[in-house]
Amino acid sequence: MKIKLIMNPVSRIIRDKGLDASGDAQKFHTQNVLRRIQKYMPYRSGTTIKIMIAQTNLQKPEIVLDVPYGKYLFYGKVMVGKAPKRVTDRDLNYTKTKNPKAGKRWDLALSAAEGKQMAAELQRYLSRRG
Repeated sequence: MKIKLIMNPVSRIIRDKGLDASGDAQKFHTQNVLRRIQKYMPYRSGTTIKIMIAQTNLQKPEIVLDVPYGKYLFYGKVMVGKAPKRVTDRDLNYTKTKNPKAGKRWDLALSAAEGKQMAAELQRYLSRRG
């Protein structure tokens, strides 16, 4: 007895299940990260967070903040001079009135504090979809 199994290529299976870089699972995760990362960012007027939300395309697996001051906020170093700015060894003092968890490297802070929970939420999302 011979059995012939015909399958779609792995890349198509991944795409059909929404697991590729622009699939619904990736969109769910990017949206979850975008929502959660905000509490680890410095906050004065909320403009930086609003810009990040506007610039981030949920169809792509990345959070975007493309502003001139974004890099020094992200890495937590004071930058001086006119364009191009140069980084100093001085650490930024983040305003923590609105976001007590604000600091540098928001991605690492979020991952350390909430990574397991986000992974579990993504797993539940995938399980519900079938």
